[in-house]
Amino acid sequence: MLPIRLNNQISTRGSFLLAGVCSLASMYLVLAMIGALSENQIIGLPTVPELTLWGLPLSLLIRDVAMALTVGSALVGGVLAPKPDALLGRVTSLSALVWVLAIVAQSVFTVSEVLAFSISDSLNLDVWWSLLSQTTVGQVMLVQAVVLVFIVFLGWVVLDRTTGVIISALAIIAAFLPGFTGHSSMMDTHNAASISLGIHIVAMSAWIGGLIALVIYLLRASPDSGVVVRRFSALALISVILLVESGMLNASMRLDGPISLVTSVYGAILLAKMSILIVLISFGWRARQRIGDSAEQGPLNNVAIALLAGREMLWMGLVLGLSVALSRTAPPGEFQPGDQIVWVALLTLGLFLPFSLFYLLPRGKGTIKFLHKYPDVSAIALVIWMYLFITFFTSVAIGQSIGAQWFALLGSVLTVFLGYQFISSLSLNRSWSTAGFAVVGIPLVGWWLEREITGGLAWSFWVVTLFAVLFILILMRPAQPRSTKTIDDRLEVST
Repeated sequence: MLPIRLNNQISTRGSFLLAGVCSLASMYLVLAMIGALSENQIIGLPTVPELTLWGLPLSLLIRDVAMALTVGSALVGGVLAPKPDALLGRVTSLSALVWVLAIVAQSVFTVSEVLAFSISDSLNLDVWWSLLSQTTVGQVMLVQAVVLVFIVFLGWVVLDRTTGVIISALAIIAAFLPGFTGHSSMMDTHNAASISLGIHIVAMSAWIGGLIALVIYLLRASPDSGVVVRRFSALALISVILLVESGMLNASMRLDGPISLVTSVYGAILLAKMSILIVLISFGWRARQRIGDSAEQGPLNNVAIALLAGREMLWMGLVLGLSVALSRTAPPGEFQPGDQIVWVALLTLGLFLPFSLFYLLPRGKGTIKFLHKYPDVSAIALVIWMYLFITFFTSVAIGQSIGAQWFALLGSVLTVFLGYQFISSLSLNRSWSTAGFAVVGIPLVGWWLEREITGGLAWSFWVVTLFAVLFILILMRPAQPRSTKTIDDRLEVST
C-alpha cells in the first residue's frame, strides 16, 4: 500500500505543479495579448522597466496563491477539523510568510510602475515609505503585513479551537483588505464595489485554498477524513454562492451594460473567467457527489479523493491566472470599431461558454431534437450568426443607446444558445462534417471581418482562432462511458 500511496502523492504534487504552470501561462498569455507586458517608448518621457511589467503580475499571482493557502489552511486545520491540525497550522504560517514577501515585492514593483523608476531606484526607503504611508494601496499593504506577522507566529501554536478561529478570522480580514484597492477604489460606488470585491476575494481564497488544505489533510489518512470532507463541501457551497453573487455585483458596477462584454478587453476576460468557473463548479459538484457515494459505501479512500481534487486544481489554476490578468485590465473604455477583442469575446460566447454549460447540464439536455438527425445545421447556423452578429460591431460605431444594449444582450444570448446546440450536436453525433463546417467556417468569418484592420491581423487573433479550432477537434474524441464504480474501485483497478 505504501508504494501505491507514494505514487499517488507524486501524482497529486504533479497536479499542483501543472496548476501553477496553467496559472502562469493563462496570466501571461492574456497580458501579452492586451499589450500589458510592453510599453511604447516616448522620447523625453520615462518608461516602466520591462522587469516591472513582468514582475508585478507574478508577485500578484504569488500573493493570491499564498493568500488562498493561508485562508484555506487556517479554516480546514483550525475550524473544520475535529481537532486542530498541527501540519496545516505550519502550512498557514509558512504561506502567510510567503504572502508577506509577495506584498514586499508588490510594493517595490508598484513604485517602479507608478513612478517609472528602475527596480534599484524603487528600493529607496523614502520613496517606498511614502507609498506605504500616503496612498490607499500602500496603507492596505502595510495593514496586511502587520496582520500577517501575527498569523506567521500564531500558526505554529494552534493549540485549541479558539486559536484556530482567531487565526482564521485574521486571515479572512487580511484577504478582504485588497478590495479597497484597484479599480474599485476609483469608482463612484466605492463602498459597494470594495465590499463586493473583498467578499469575492475571501470566497475564492476559502474555496481554492480550502481544497489544497483538504488534499494535504486527506493524504495523511486521518480517521476524521469523512467529517472534514463533508464540512468542507458545505464551506465550498457557501463560497461558490458568495463568489458568484459578489462577482456579478462587482462586474455590473464596472461594465457599461451588456455591450461591454463584447466590446471591451475587460468583458472578454470576464466571459472567459465565467466559462472556466462554470466548468469548475460543475466538476466540484460531481466530485462531491462521488465522494458522498463512496462515503456511504464504506471508509473513504483518501488518496483517490486527493487525486480527484488534484484535477480540480488545474481549473483553479486557470481561474487564478485570469483573475490576476483581470485585475491588471482597465475597466471598459470607448469602443473602437474593428477591435479584435470583439472576435475573442464572440468565440467565448459561441464556443467556450456553451461548452461549460454543456458540461454542467445532463448529456443532451436542451438540445433541439431536429439537430440530432441533422447536426450539420447547428454548425452552419452558428457560423452564419457569428458573421451577422460581429458585422454589426465591426461596421457600426456603437453608442450606449438602449437599442444597442438590447441588441448586445439578445445577440449574446442567441450566440450562446446556438453555440450550445453546436457543442451538443457535435458531442452526441461525433460528425466530422459538422466539425468541418465549424473548423473551416469560423476562421474564415474571423479573417473576412477583420482582414482590413490597419497593420494586419495580430498574432493574438491567430492564437485564439487556432485554440478554437483545436477545441472543436478535441470534442470529436470518443465519449468515455460513465462508470458506476466507486472512487475506491477505480483506484484499485488503476493500481
